Amino acid sequence: MSFSIKNLLIRARNSYKNFVEMNRNSYWKLQMCGNEEEMREVAGRICRNYLHGAWKSVDPSQLVFRRISGGLSNFLYYVALPDDASKLGGYTRRESSPDAEPDGEPETLASRLAKKNLARSNSFSIEEPKKVLLRIYGQVHGERAMDAIVTESVIFTLLSERRLGPKLHGVFSGGRIEEYIPARPLLSKELSDPAISMKIAEKMAAIHSMDVPLSKEPNWLWKTMAKWLKTVREERLSSTNHGKNEQEQQVIKKLKSVDYEKEIEWLKKFIATIDSPVVFCHNDMQKGNILLLEDVVQSTGDEDVSVYVQTYDTDSPKSNKENNHTKTSFETMTQYEDQNTSDSIISHMSDSGEPKLVLIDFEYCAYNYRGFDIANHFQEWMYDYNNPEYPFYDEVLENYPTLEQKEIFIKEYLKHYQSNLSDAKDTTPSIDDVNQLLSEVDALALATHLFWSLWSMVNASKSNIPFGYWEYSLSRLETYLRLKQEVIKKEKFNFPQKRKIYEVDI
Repeated sequence: MSFSIKNLLIRARNSYKNFVEMNRNSYWKLQMCGNEEEMREVAGRICRNYLHGAWKSVDPSQLVFRRISGGLSNFLYYVALPDDASKLGGYTRRESSPDAEPDGEPETLASRLAKKNLARSNSFSIEEPKKVLLRIYGQVHGERAMDAIVTESVIFTLLSERRLGPKLHGVFSGGRIEEYIPARPLLSKELSDPAISMKIAEKMAAIHSMDVPLSKEPNWLWKTMAKWLKTVREERLSSTNHGKNEQEQQVIKKLKSVDYEKEIEWLKKFIATIDSPVVFCHNDMQKGNILLLEDVVQSTGDEDVSVYVQTYDTDSPKSNKENNHTKTSFETMTQYEDQNTSDSIISHMSDSGEPKLVLIDFEYCAYNYRGFDIANHFQEWMYDYNNPEYPFYDEVLENYPTLEQKEIFIKEYLKHYQSNLSDAKDTTPSIDDVNQLLSEVDALALATHLFWSLWSMVNASKSNIPFGYWEYSLSRLETYLRLKQEVIKKEKFNFPQKRKIYEVDI
């Protein structure tokens, strides 16, 4: 029986409502209210229901279990089998309908997609994962929260199936079981490495080639900015909001002098003149959201390795950049628990010596102009969020990619994008294709700066994370205004565009 996407989403929302009533006490224990023993017991039951092999017979007391600090709307737990799982013995398969949800939980759209995905993967291998990330949704009430959870679950499932994100081991109404990825985010200096840049371009092309059951109109950008502008006007830049010190007050004064509604309207008209295709975008592909996988990390020779896992907030703007901006939680370990990466499908994607990367944080995934996604990635080359002193970031303008570096990225992106959409053997992009995308990137760069300027103001005076939100907002706004003046000057005096790529350059 086939269902429309709309009907499936309605069913999924209703199933989440039913889940809240049916399983409230059990999962609240796993969220915050229960002690460690109770939390371990619930985690063990979930893994026993959805995983196979030794997970069916292991006693919860034998599991390696710990809480990983997560976002405002999720609770994350690291769960692993004991070192010697071979002594746990066999297990008996539960006698139930293959279509039934464990413990009488209602079927969801995401679980239906996951079953299809897991059935396909199980046909190739019956190896169970040795360690997993258990995600419990913290906020499953309210229509907006449920819509966001359903949408994100569908996106996560699709990205997992295409091996663009962490592997999905199971989906239930209160959360999901994900692949645990021992990795670290890229460093600022690594973005300019040609091999890494080309691999990022390949992955971005793969995401842009996806057909996702979401609105194909480029409304996300404008709706998000309108929502943030409302908060900025009513709260952050209201007459009652004052800076904590003289320096902050001066920054706020400069931010108040701008008519943001007028700027957004001008930007809309300007972008309308740019022929940038609308594709499914990540919309936040900066270094904190690009992980370098385990075996590559080990080759650095560092003894202390930060292990990162994706987190996701369904209804709040991001609370910081880099580690916090990406909602990436981490814990530092002296060594990995398991040096064997056989349970990571992503780490086996290439044996050619190419960088092994995985993308995380799909919070802002939506249909958008492709130029925005690429421009945003290029702009992030300039920002380093590891500064330990206020304002906790550095803007290094000279790190912005050169024309040659942009050409390397764009050519690789177009090659893979065209290959993903056609069976043609020769997908080498033409000079005109490269120059067209270069012009899109230059134009959409304005949108990225105004977008993150508003984001930063929304978080100012609200987030408890130490970060110079006001300063960062002003920095992005000033860059936007400078680029805008360059555009106006070119239009007024008919100046030539920035240097293009020519045959001799290639």
